[in-house]
Amino acid sequence: MNTDIITKKQIRELLLDFICRQFLVDKVDIEIDKSLIDTGIIDSMGLIEISSFISQNFNFKVAVDQMTRQNFGSVLLMVDFIDKNKK
Repeated sequence: MNTDIITKKQIRELLLDFICRQFLVDKVDIEIDKSLIDTGIIDSMGLIEISSFISQNFNFKVAVDQMTRQNFGSVLLMVDFIDKNKK
């Protein structure tokens, strides 16, 4: 996928589609401005799975020290993080 021209809206949709498939949740149940961990959608292993999805689909490796609440605290924060780091 050419991630140079992908929009934040497209990133959000790809990320939400993955979360729904991987964690068997409906989009309507995901509050995109809330923590997926705090809302019980994922656990710490889920965070690693999302990190792997990001690395595979947006052409950059997520470092362990980047897996913070500032970057992974919500779907919206993840979208911003991906948008800043995609290649």
